[in-house]
Formats: sequence, structure tokens, C-alpha cells
Amino acid sequence: MRALLILALLSPLTLHAEPSAHFAPQAFLAGACWKGTFPDGKRTDEHCYEWVFGGQFLRDRHTVRGGEAPYGGETIYYWDAESRLVNYLYFNVLGGHSRGTVTPTDGVLYFPEEKYSDGQAEQIYRSQWRRDGDDAYLVLSEVKVPGGWKEAWRIRMQRQK
Repeated sequence: MRALLILALLSPLTLHAEPSAHFAPQAFLAGACWKGTFPDGKRTDEHCYEWVFGGQFLRDRHTVRGGEAPYGGETIYYWDAESRLVNYLYFNVLGGHSRGTVTPTDGVLYFPEEKYSDGQAEQIYRSQWRRDGDDAYLVLSEVKVPGGWKEAWRIRMQRQK
């Protein structure tokens, strides 16, 4: 009985452990929701970040509103010891998925080429996120087209209260 009581008292400590140091460049995202408007002025994208499993992973749940149909997805960021990079897995409501890496350089989070597939078609994207003060970050996403890269969207994500 005493062992169960001690375990019960210590369990909250493991659930609220400090996040892994590998996530330091993107730690500012955690514990908040961030919202931005697409260039068309009609659709918004909201991302909510939280630490999971004692700070060993960062979860991002996002929802796009204002389009033809509701859209959303989830990304799990994790440290990959072999590549020595933060990696991620992304899944969405359409059955689509992608995986990639995050490379922090000079205050910018770079998401190099990633292949997105929904089981029918594939696209290749790349993105970069640059902090814009304490309560915002700028997102530039590009899609690969024949002959090079084309801007897909540019959004300023604002921390929500």
C-alpha cells in the first residue's frame, strides 16, 4: 500500500518533466495556440502545441477553417538520435501523411523537402518558420513544380490568448 502511495505521488512529476533540450529552438510554440489567415483572406489555420510523454515529444494539432470542408491534422515532433535532428510525422483527416526533419539555423526553423502523399497523389513541399517577436512567427511554404519551387502560401501565425 505504501509503495502505491509513493508511486501515485511521484507520477505527476514524470508527467510534467522538462522538455527534451533537443526541442529548444521550437519550445516557444508549446503550451499555446497560434492562428493565421491564408493569403486568400478566407481561410484560417490554427495550430495548438503541447508537450507529450514528459516532454519527449511535441504535438501540434491544427485546424483549417473557412474552406469547402473542415480540414485538420496532427504532427508529432521527436528527437532522432541516428540523424541527430528533430524529425516529425504528419497525418491529416484526408488520410494524407508526410515525414521530415526540422533544422534550426540562425533563428529560423527549416523544414527541408518533404513528400506529402494522400494515397492518390504526391506533392513535395518545403517550409521555413521565422519568429516575429514573442507572439508571432512567419511561415513560408513552397511546393516543387517543374523547373523549380513556387510559393504555396505565406502566413503570419499569431499567439492566441
